[in-house]
Amino acid sequence: MKNAKRIFSLLLCAVLVALCFAGCSKADNKAEEITDKTLIIAYRAEKAPFIYTDENGELTGFDVELMETIFNDIKNDYKDYAFVQVDEDYKLGEEGAYVDEEGNAYASYLEVGGLEKNNGTFNEDYSMSNTVIENKVIVLTADDSINSYADLSGKRLGVVGEIAKAGLEKNAAVLTGLDRAVNYTDLETAVANLQNGTINAIAVDDFTYCPSMPEGLRVLDGMLDKTEYVYGFKKFDWYKDSVNTAIMELQDPEYNGADDFTPLVEKYFGYDASNFEYTPKTK
Repeated sequence: MKNAKRIFSLLLCAVLVALCFAGCSKADNKAEEITDKTLIIAYRAEKAPFIYTDENGELTGFDVELMETIFNDIKNDYKDYAFVQVDEDYKLGEEGAYVDEEGNAYASYLEVGGLEKNNGTFNEDYSMSNTVIENKVIVLTADDSINSYADLSGKRLGVVGEIAKAGLEKNAAVLTGLDRAVNYTDLETAVANLQNGTINAIAVDDFTYCPSMPEGLRVLDGMLDKTEYVYGFKKFDWYKDSVNTAIMELQDPEYNGADDFTPLVEKYFGYDASNFEYTPKTK
């Protein structure tokens, strides 16, 4: 009996030690001081839920936790990492992402923070990862006479938020065919007005709709618009393939034993907002 208790105690200690190391694995890789062995992960502004400061003053968000999780798979010769806010005019690959007290300047080759593909000159200026997060502008209805976007002609369309408004404005044929568009700041009010007949359908983005998914509504096939969120890299830099591969392996149970990527997406977006796909290049 004494031997059994002793063995149990040893096993318990081993488990506790393992848990301590597991819980500290991310923090151990955070740079206390930036050096030439630090992976500088740039961002230009906070943008929840991608990257933001929480109530405890800590930088957090989907991009932050994902990069912390895959760091050991993408670190190459780097020893640690640091998130650094850079100026709006900073260009990846150039020194100046961070300058220490002695005047040493460091470059960043990776940018996060809800970067939008096809936004301005982003596609021309940088290389990018495969699409990690997607936000579509969709149309909801409970009206049996509305089964396509063409059926919105002559109808009253509720438009929830600025993203949906911008998406509608990109579709002149739909916009000009409406009886009128009614702007809303929240989905709940728009749904109530749909149910009482004030409007016939609702344009809304997935980020707003999918976490709650009000009952009794149909989503029309197709979309008004979509925004694709990616990670940015110095133009033609090989590092994007390393990040793509790390995300793929985090997502694929064959590599990781489980899909640890989708739960992370759901944690910050309230649903699976990712359509990430990547096939490594064969040599």
